[in-house]
Amino acid sequence: MFEFDTNVAEVIQRTPNIKSFRFPVKNGHVRYQPGQFFFITIKIRGEAAIHHFSFSSSPTEKGYIEFTKRITTSDFSQALAVMKPGDWAHLRGPEGSFTLPRKKRKLAFLSGGIGITPLRSMLRYITDKKLDFDVVLLYGNNSWEDIAFREELGGMAAANPRLRIEHILSGPDLPPDWKGKTGFINKDMVAELVPDYTERLFYLSGPPRMVIALEGQLTALDILREQMKQDSFTGYD
Repeated sequence: MFEFDTNVAEVIQRTPNIKSFRFPVKNGHVRYQPGQFFFITIKIRGEAAIHHFSFSSSPTEKGYIEFTKRITTSDFSQALAVMKPGDWAHLRGPEGSFTLPRKKRKLAFLSGGIGITPLRSMLRYITDKKLDFDVVLLYGNNSWEDIAFREELGGMAAANPRLRIEHILSGPDLPPDWKGKTGFINKDMVAELVPDYTERLFYLSGPPRMVIALEGQLTALDILREQMKQDSFTGYD
């Protein structure tokens, strides 16, 4: 467990409405598993406010930890929107069991929007450590521009032959040459894109309604609850 005061080191604009926030750490000072979360306290109009966020960074990335947030109209989100390097924060963690299995397994990641953050942490870790996990990621977004970590995900898939990424777009404005799936992730899409789905451990990550819907789609494929791990991002429905 760690707990300390710190200051923002860097703010990165990932998409038009998604930002990453990085905080400096000494190597070995902060230990966590990819997929876990931590608590951050900031000041809003002079009052302390606390929220939890998944690590979007990986333990293989030294010198900082990071979380990534879609900026909404909430007070906390609006306070983050104007944060800049040097601003104060208090961090505490890690928590959570939405983590990689201890033994080699086939995995399937199903995610939408900002739900990618713990999965990005896992994928970065798997790729950097050259772990022998076979992973398929189905990642739903409204538009091509909304895909957080898009170029990095493509780079990891190019570097890791055991990682396959399928983007699914649900909005009306598709790229002119789009050949991928459209709509929302459903059981037919899973069966087509992940034909060995009965052999995989599923990680579901996104807004609560999406996670509930995905669980229902997988249940319709006779996938047992024991084959699913969930991480719901409250405040985005």
